[in-house]
Amino acid sequence: MIGAGGLTKVVRGFQMAFPGKKEKKKKEYKDKFPKKLPTLEDIKKKHGVVVWCKYAKCKNYQEIKGLQRTSSTVLKNLRYQPINEQEHIWGGICTRNEIAIKYEEVITAGGAKIKVPHCFTSSTKSAGKVDFTKFLNPDGSALGGNIDSQHVSDEGYGAMDSNNIYE
Repeated sequence: MIGAGGLTKVVRGFQMAFPGKKEKKKKEYKDKFPKKLPTLEDIKKKHGVVVWCKYAKCKNYQEIKGLQRTSSTVLKNLRYQPINEQEHIWGGICTRNEIAIKYEEVITAGGAKIKVPHCFTSSTKSAGKVDFTKFLNPDGSALGGNIDSQHVSDEGYGAMDSNNIYE
C-alpha cells in the first residue's frame, strides 16, 4: 500500500516511509521588492541586467527574499490577466554575468516543428572542478595505497613493465 506521506505499515513489524507531496506556497500576484533593494534600478546596480528565471536547479539561480515580478509588469501590459497567476510570478533571477539564449526545435505530438528559446548557459553543477583533497587519507597519503604496493600477480599489465602483454 502506498501512502500519501509519512509512515505506512507494509507488513507486520515493518514500516516504510513515503515522502508526501510538497505543497507550494501561494504567492500574491503583485510586484514586490525587498527593503534593501527597493527599485529595479537598485537590483540592476547590484546584479547587472536582471534576467527573471524559473529554473531553480540552475547553479546561477537565486531567489532574493521579498523580490518578485509579475508577467504583467515584465510584458509592460498591466491589463494582462493570466489564467493561472501562480505560473506568472517570477521570484528568481539569474546571477550569471553573461547569458546566451538559443532556439531549440521541438516537434509536437501533431508533428509540427516549433522553435522554443532556452538558456544555453544554464548549468546544474560545476563541471571541470575536482577537489583532489577528497582522494587523500587523513594523514595526507594517497587514497588506495601507492604504486609500489602492487601485487606480484599484476605483472604484465603496466606500460613500464618488462612483461608488458601489449608490446
